[in-house]
Formats: sequence, C-alpha cells, structure tokens
Amino acid sequence: MNPQSKSTALSADLNNFIYGVSRRNFQNAPELTKIGISLLKNFPAARDAVLEYFAMVFHDAVNVSINQGDYEPDSNVNGSLESVSMIGPELCNLGESWAPFIAPWCINLIMDIATDKANLPNSTLQTTDPVRVLLDITTQNLTLLNSEERAKCIDMMLGCRACSWAVGWVGRAEPALVAPRALALGADAARAVLAHLANHPPALFHVRAAIVELFQEAIKEDSQADKKRDVIPYLLNLASKSDIVLKALTQDIEQTLTDDVMERLCAVCATHRNSGAWEGVGPDSLVALLLRSDVHCLFLLLKHAQNNLFTRQLLEYLLQKLEYECLFPDKNVPLLTSAAEEISTVREKLLTGNQLEQYSIARILILVCYNLPSEFVTTISYLLQYSRNDTTLALLVRIISGTITMHTPNDSTDISTDTERYQNFIKIGVEYALRESMMSDTQIKRCFIEGNVTKDQKTYLHHFCLNIIKLLRWENSNLVSHLRTRPIGRAVEANLQRVGVALHEYASLLRIHKPYTMISLPEMPTCHALAEVLDRVDMTGTKAPPPSVEAILKVVQATVRYFFRCLHIEDTMEKITGVQSACRLLRKLCVHSKLARALALRELLETGMFREERAFGSRPHTAASQPHGHLLMHLNHQHGPITQLTQSHTSVFHAGIIGKGVRKGNGQEDGGAIPPILTTNNELLMGALMSCMDGNSGIVEGATSVSLLLVELVSPDVMYNGLPWPDEDFTKQVSIERELYMRGAVERCAVGRAALRRVARARPALCLASALLRASAATLLHRLHRHAQSAETAREMAALTELLSTMTLGQLLPHPLSHMLELAPELTANELVQVLRDCLWNYTRDHVPSPALFTCDSSGLHWRDPSTCKPPSTYTDTLRLIIQKRISKLGHLYPIMFLNLEKEN
Repeated sequence: MNPQSKSTALSADLNNFIYGVSRRNFQNAPELTKIGISLLKNFPAARDAVLEYFAMVFHDAVNVSINQGDYEPDSNVNGSLESVSMIGPELCNLGESWAPFIAPWCINLIMDIATDKANLPNSTLQTTDPVRVLLDITTQNLTLLNSEERAKCIDMMLGCRACSWAVGWVGRAEPALVAPRALALGADAARAVLAHLANHPPALFHVRAAIVELFQEAIKEDSQADKKRDVIPYLLNLASKSDIVLKALTQDIEQTLTDDVMERLCAVCATHRNSGAWEGVGPDSLVALLLRSDVHCLFLLLKHAQNNLFTRQLLEYLLQKLEYECLFPDKNVPLLTSAAEEISTVREKLLTGNQLEQYSIARILILVCYNLPSEFVTTISYLLQYSRNDTTLALLVRIISGTITMHTPNDSTDISTDTERYQNFIKIGVEYALRESMMSDTQIKRCFIEGNVTKDQKTYLHHFCLNIIKLLRWENSNLVSHLRTRPIGRAVEANLQRVGVALHEYASLLRIHKPYTMISLPEMPTCHALAEVLDRVDMTGTKAPPPSVEAILKVVQATVRYFFRCLHIEDTMEKITGVQSACRLLRKLCVHSKLARALALRELLETGMFREERAFGSRPHTAASQPHGHLLMHLNHQHGPITQLTQSHTSVFHAGIIGKGVRKGNGQEDGGAIPPILTTNNELLMGALMSCMDGNSGIVEGATSVSLLLVELVSPDVMYNGLPWPDEDFTKQVSIERELYMRGAVERCAVGRAALRRVARARPALCLASALLRASAATLLHRLHRHAQSAETAREMAALTELLSTMTLGQLLPHPLSHMLELAPELTANELVQVLRDCLWNYTRDHVPSPALFTCDSSGLHWRDPSTCKPPSTYTDTLRLIIQKRISKLGHLYPIMFLNLEKEN
C-alpha cells in the first residue's frame, strides 16, 4: 500500500472511530475496538482517545458482568465483553515502549472501577472477566517497567483504599515492592492489602523479610528511637488482624528473637510502654496472639519464663486461657493444633526441660490428649519408654488423671463410662510401649558402633519394666490419689499375655544376640524386671476381671523358662533371687487355676528331665552313650518276633543290658555312678514344684499330678501302669524289658528320682507311681544275685536303698517292713532277694498300694494308721528268721521290729 492510500485508510479509520464513539452505543463496540487497536499501532497521537474509549468499554463490560442476569439474552449486550477479550491480549503485547503508558492507565482504571463499585464485595468484583483482564494487563506491563516506575505504580494503587484487593493481586508479581509499602500504611489498610497478598504463598517470604527489617530497625539503638517507638505495637496490632503477618512474625521465631534481640526488645518495651501507642499491647492482646500462633512461640515463652516475671505471668494466663477455650469442643485453637502437629518435639521438651517447662508442657499435653485420644495413647507409650526419673513418671500420672477428669463434674453420670473408655486407651498405650521397646532393642545403635556403651546400659524393655514397676509401687502404696483406680495395674493385666511372651523370648537360651543392638546386652536384668512386673500385678481376679486362660498359660510357660534360665546364673545371690521370684509367680498363677498348675508341673518336669537334664547332673539317654546309635530293643527285634523274646528271659541279654544299651567291647559299664539328687538345682526345682501346690489338699492334688506325670514321662507305653503288683514270674517272662527300661530311665534322671521322693511325702500320691516302684523292685529281684563286681553291687544297693526309703517315706511298707532299709546293708545278695520277694513283693502284691488305704485327719494330712495295717506273719517271718539267724549283728533291731508286734498279737 502506497503512502497516500495508507493515509486515506488511516483518516477513514479515525473518522469512523470518532463517529462511532460520539454515538455512545456499544452495539458496534467490537468494530470500534478493532479500529482503536489499529489506531494505537499506526497513529500514536490517538492514544489518549483510544484508551479513553477502552476505559468506557471496560466500565460497561463490568456493569454487564455484574448485572448479567438482568439483561435479555441478546448478542448485542455482550459486545463490550467481546471487546474486552480483544483488548487484553493486544495491550499485553505492545512491548516495553508502551508499558509506561499502559500500566498507569490500567491502574487508574482499576481505581475508578473499585471506587465506583465500592458497595460490592471484593470477591464479586474480582471474579468478573473484565477486572481479571485488567489485572492481567497491569501485571504484564509492570514487569516491563524499571524499578522506579514500578514503585510509582504500586504507590498509586496503595493510595486508593478501595482497591487493596488489586494491590494484593498485582503484588504477587512484585511482593518485594508491595510488602514494605503496605506495612507503611495504617493497620487496617495494611491488613486489607496483606490479606489479599496472603493468597499467594511465595509472598510470605517477602512479607516476613519486610516485617523483620521493620522490627530490627525499631529496636536498633540510634538517635531516631522516638520515631520508631510505635513500630512494635503497630506490628502486634497488625498481627492481631492479619494472619499472614502473624505467620510471618512467628515463622522461625526462635532464630529471630535471639537472646541479644530479646534484651534490646525488653529495653524498648520498658522505655515506651507508657506511651499512647502501647496502650493496646497488654496481656489480653498478647495471649490472643499466642492462641493463634505456632507452638514454637510457646517454647520461646517457656525459655524466658524462668527468669522473667512478666513472661511467667503471661505463660500462666495463656495456660488458663487454653483450658477455658477447651471447654468449647467445637472451637479450634491454632496453638493446640500446632502442638498436636509437632507432638514429638513437645514430648521431648517434657523429658529435657526444667521444672517450669515440664509442668507447663504437661498441661498442654493434657489439652491435646483430651481433644485427640490417639495422642493420649502415644504420649503414654512415649513416656513409659523414655522416662528415666520419678519426675517424668509423676508427670505421666498427672497427664493420665488430668485427661480423664478434665471438664467432668464429680456428680456426672457419665464419669464411669468415660473412665472405662480412657482405661482402654491406657491399655493400648502400655501395649504400644511394650511392643515398641522390644522393636527398639533389635535396631542398631550408634553407641555400639562407636564403642562408647556405658557399663549400666539397659535395654529399652528393661527401662519400660522399671517404669511400670515404679508406677505399680505407687499404686500399691495407696498414697497417690490419682492411682487409686489402678489404671496402670489394670492396663498391665490386660496385656498379661504380651508380657509373658516378652519374658518367654528374653529368657530363651537360644535367643539370637544381634551385634550392635540392645539385645546383645546381658538379658537377665531384663528378665528379672519382666518377672517383677508380673509379680506385682494381680492375676487372681480379685481386683479386676481375671485374665484369660490363654494369657495365664502363656505366663506359666514364660515363668518356667525364666526359672530354668535362672539356674544357669553363676552368681549365687542373683540365682536364688531369680528362682524365688519365679516360685512366687508360679504360686500366684496356680493357686486359683488347676489348669495352670497342671501345665506348670508338666513344663517343670519335662524340661528338668529331658531338656535341661545336664543342669541337674542327669545323664542324657542319647546315642552318645550307645556306640552304634541303636536301642537294644531294636537290635533284639532282628533275632525274631517279639513273642519269642518273651518266652525266655535269657534272650533279653542277647545284645546287651536293657536300659543301658549295647555292651561295650571292653566289658566296662558306661554311665558311671547314679547321679545324686541332693544338689542345689534339684532342691530349687523341687521348691518350684511345691510352689505350684497350695495347702494340704493342693499338695496332695499336685503331688498326684506329679506322680502321674512321672509315670507318663518314664513309661514307654500305657500297659501295666496300674496299681496292682503282678506275680514275680509275670515280670520275668513278660514285662522285664519294660521294667529294665523304666528303671534305667529313672536312674539316669536325678530330677525324676527327686520328684518321686517328693511325691512320697504326700503319701497317697506315691501309690499312683506303682509302675516305677514295681520296675525297680522287679529288676532288683532279677539282678541282685547275678553281680559279683563291686561297682555293680554298689549300684544295685544304691537302687535298693532308694526304693526302700521312698516306699517307707510314702508309708507303703507298714511296720516292721519299714525297717528293711536298716537291715539291707547287713544282708547278703541271696538274703536281699529273699527279703524282697517274701516281704516286699508278696506284700504289695496281696495288699495293693492304693490311696484308699490313707485317711485324712482334721488338719488335712493324709496318713496310714499303723494299728489297722499290721502285716500278717507270712510277710514278716523271713525278716524274723534272718535276724534270729544273725542275732549277734542284728539283734538290736529285733525288739524294735517284733517285740511290740508279738505283744499285740
């Protein structure tokens, strides 16, 4: 296009634009807008006129957007809106040369619209499309200005109170310019601007920087202090009205308000606190701010409350205000919300702070726990694990009692229900603490890697137990009013099975000791602590519902394992103490539960006889004592059917000795002497067995169970375990293998013989072990006259002595048969066999040892009346003849055994 035609077209556009604008009809607004945009680009002299028309279009577009529901759905009505959509992109893309003109024009237009529509809510005005387009144009062009021009534009907007929302919107692009200028305004104006700026999260950094700079300038020591004395009350007043200012003030407050800064701040406050601007800065306003602040403000307050009276008073006022606010459950307190979010830091302060900090944080925790039951559970668990002194345990008691009784009237009908609900929370807290303590013991610790483990280092589970023990002591003392309902004791009783599992695991000899963890430490202190916890709780059901059967049985198994673990302790005093603790536990567990007694007796006997036999001097019956690793019975089976073996007792000895295995090639017997039963461990085990029995009836019942268990554990089958004694020939021809096996099993096992001796003291119970006595007597009858070797003779005499002493103790041999024990050392082998056959075997065969022979007196003791159980002469003549034959040596026994008997006859 040549210059002449271009000029002609421009002139026509200008005429059309002037004509169209003069008609003030927005029906053709899109056409005029296109012409105006063309004129801006091609005829800059028309800039003011075009921009003025564009302002008219925006005003009309705003009216249309606000009142769109009042207009008819006519396309002409949206002409101004269509024009606005065309103006926005064009004015944003004009470039840097136009920015100094476009930015002020936009700002003035926004100010005019905001002033004209001041009666409308800001949210309504901001959501209209024309206003949003204007804000976008302003933002885009501000970024193209230099800093000086940009600052002037921001100041223009700040000068209009009606467009504070626009400052906040535009200030998102330049928060570093807007924030300090907004703070220079009054509190209300600044709040309005910053409230809109707060919707842009990155602006918080610049707001904080401006506030910190203003604050630092206010407390600086210079000659202009009088001019800046109102800054601090202004900031506090602004923070009370603006959330973003409060957040900026409290963010990283511990780094901002250092000790030096606090000294200067206190000096400024002391100097100007009587001025008019400081009248609004009082405890009420400060507490109101603190209620809306972060928990770190509370930490800072606690830090300085120790040495500052006003701060200490402010802290107390704050805590009272918090407790009052919690009366309204629907009311949200930001300080408590922040404390709940950083609960781990709060609880850590509870352990490490001074007395004032600890008691203040305890009050905060009560409020948090009351609102959030989950935090109540975790707080209990945390303190039970990491408390290391009585003070923190006392705080735990205070938190528990304060949370349960908070805002609950004493005459409330719901107090019992509420208490039970919180009791369940306490139970869960104890459960979590126990589980997490055991998990913590398995985690690698830095102190083990660095090699700086202290000598008194304890496992986490040990510390947990010590804390529980201390709390249980306080409960049992009845001196702590908050613990009179036994919250801790009931919680431990509810977790009885888990405590038993922990004791069972830590008392195991086969437990894996992982390096660099707590479980690499000695486990016995932890076991002792667990046992003491179990010893201090009520398992009888007298103070609380009784524990479940499963829990009782688990604790019984754990206690038995702990008992045998204590037997391996080298230190005598620690060993005895641990055993006594285990026995007390067994007594408590078995006194009200026959099932627990049965399990305890079985576990004690089985473990002592088969799993821990070496601790009692017993000889294990393993392949090590049998060179070929085969039982004699199995070797005999290779020579023919079992029915053939019973026809001749000589075939029994084809491969060796029943009960001892295959004979050694050199002819020497293996196994050594019979293990002694009078050992410390044996006595401790017998004491544990007796602990499972309570009272005379309990002892008889328990001894009966032990007697039956011994037969069950020793006997290879269930045949011939009854009370009757058969003919001697029957044992030789049918059951001699079985008798030899049972005698060998009992002889090898010191625990079995000691238990049999203990059973004999509860006299009816020994009758049920007739199978064991019969086995010993049958083998003695068969073997006494077959051995000439002194070692074997001594073994047989020892077995005979034990048999006679046991039966005498159990009153199975009446007078004078009970004196066979005194005669035995002086008799020959043949005489012994004759006495055993005629006096012992034949008597017990004809007079079956039965509990019915014993009577129970008024004291509960069972005994056999000598006047009703005199043996006939048939069973005593052999003894009489032997004594008469050897009157020179045995004459002193004759009057003892037979004189009174002859007189009575």
